[in-house]
Parts: sequence; structure tokens; C-alpha cells
Amino acid sequence: MAKRSFVTMKDVAKIAHVSVSTVSHVVNGTRFVKPSTRQKILKAIASLQYHPNLIAQSLKKRSTRTIGLILPDLTNPIFAEIMRGIEKRLSQENFSTIITNTDYDVEKEKKAALLLSGKRVDGFIILPATDEDRHIQSIIEQEIPVVLIDHEMEKLQTDTVLLNQKRGSCLLTKHLISLGHERIGLIAGRLNCWSGKQRLSGYLKGLEQSGLVKDDELIKVGDFREPSGYSLTWELLSLSRRPTAIIACNNLMALGVLKALSEKGVQIPNEMGLAVFGDLPWFKYVRPSLTVVAAPTADFGEIMGKLILERLKGNREKPRRVVFEMQLIPRDSGGEEKSHLHLG
Repeated sequence: MAKRSFVTMKDVAKIAHVSVSTVSHVVNGTRFVKPSTRQKILKAIASLQYHPNLIAQSLKKRSTRTIGLILPDLTNPIFAEIMRGIEKRLSQENFSTIITNTDYDVEKEKKAALLLSGKRVDGFIILPATDEDRHIQSIIEQEIPVVLIDHEMEKLQTDTVLLNQKRGSCLLTKHLISLGHERIGLIAGRLNCWSGKQRLSGYLKGLEQSGLVKDDELIKVGDFREPSGYSLTWELLSLSRRPTAIIACNNLMALGVLKALSEKGVQIPNEMGLAVFGDLPWFKYVRPSLTVVAAPTADFGEIMGKLILERLKGNREKPRRVVFEMQLIPRDSGGEEKSHLHLG
């Protein structure tokens, strides 16, 4: 088998009748090159199908122009929207992402952080699976910029982008109470992470501000996955005094709630109100449409990309804490209209 021949900058320079250094300046954007010369070089690059040696460039510059993105559940459409926002902002500066999925497993998260550090990523954007932070502190100690998503770790000197989840959950709770619901079941997410605790805290605050007493049997702790939403809904339905409404603390658990209610023949909202933390595009099209608190997910992702780029460029040293407010979107499922849910 013949040995593959790679096109080099020297080959481009020969065709364009310029020096290798001039080709390098055009490829790397390191110095002004007059337009006529630049066009000759670009024409030569196209004709030779030259591709820069990115590995060699990264070793020379100590930069790979990649960001490690560590997320807990890539099956959740919300994270897909966040990824789009991140990649949109990073691509404007010719950065790319390496994405890993942890399945809410802190050991997988640690391995992903170690692996991506070994690949010399320039920075990390992480949604931690739990409150454990030693591996993240280790990244920071290597002077690698980190942006935390939706997770506040006060000991860490790093940028943080948060949703005001406590307020969002409180809004959902008080909205259902305003519709006449006094026994509201909560299907919470994981309580070993910041977001799960904040959503539970908002629910309790909503009850307190409305003069209602916490009832432990109405609080069920899930794992942000559809099966837990399904099984915990059955637990709520089996109570001697079952709730008149349910709050699902994320969109995937809401799918499990819908499945359980459909199998039980419970009509929404006639027999059970439903409100969801987090929106999906089709939530407004089912009948009844689903009441939610929604986050500006695209903007949420773009600000993360902006923050990591600021740190990489050395534009600032002090960490920033950015908080996004959530919007209550009242639809039909809380009891606004007496209709039935059609699941097909």
C-alpha cells in the first residue's frame, strides 16, 4: 500500500509563490496579509485541499480550541436546547465542544473530567450530578476555566449560570393553589443536588405563603427520569386522600405522570391538575395543554459560552454569577379549562 502523502504549508507556499510564514499568517490569522496575496494563498489551499494540522497547532499554542461539556442526561430535550446555545456562541470564536453524558453518576462525571483534561480541553462547562465538588476543585487548581450550570457551589471560585428554581417552583405551587387546589402532590427530583433541593424548597415556600401545611405523604422523591414520575404517580394515586393536583419537577418525570394518569383513567384537569417544571415544544399542543414554568434555554446556553470565552481571553478574573428568572405559563392542565387529555 502506497504511503499517504500529506499536503503541507510548504506545498501551499510553493503554489502561491509566497513564503511559508505568509501562509501561516493567513491560516492562523496572526498578521495582516494584503488581500491580493491572501486570495492567492486561499486559492492554493483550495486546489491542494490543504487542512491545517490541528494537533500540531494545539501543542504549539497550548490550546485545542475545545470546551468539555459534561451533562447528566442527554435524553432530556432541555439539555439539547442548552447545548445549541453554547455551541452557537462558541462557534463564533471557532471553538468546538466535546460532550459527555454522566447519567447523574458522580463517578462517571469524575472520569469524564479526567478524560477531557487529558485531551487538553481549554475549559469546562459542567452540570454536576451531585453536590460533590472535589474533582471540580481539582480542575480549577489546574487553572482551567469552569462554568457551572444550574448548580451553586459556594466554595468554588468559578462562573455560575443559574435558574431561579426556588421561585419557579413557588410560582407553580401558588398558581395551583389559586385555582383551588389544597392537596398538591410533588414529584421531586434528586435531593443530592442543588436543583432538586431548590425545587422542593420553592414548593414548600409556596405552601407556607398560602397558609397551607406541609404533608410529607404528598412529597415523593424521584430521579428526574420518566420511570420515577410514573411509579411515584401511582403512589400518590394510592393514598387514601389523594392529591387534587401534581407538580412534576422536570419534563421527563412529567411524561411518566401522564402515562400513569392515562392508565388509571384519571382526567386532566377534571380529576387531577398538573403543572410541570420545564417546558417542551409539544406541551402546548396536547389537550389539555400543560401549565409550566419555562426557562430561556437558548439564552441560558449562550451566556455560558460567553462566560467561558471571557475567561479564556483573559478579559476578567473574578467569577460571575448569572441568574435567569423563570416564566410561569398558565395553560389548561392546572384547571383553567375543564377539558380532557388526549394521549392518542
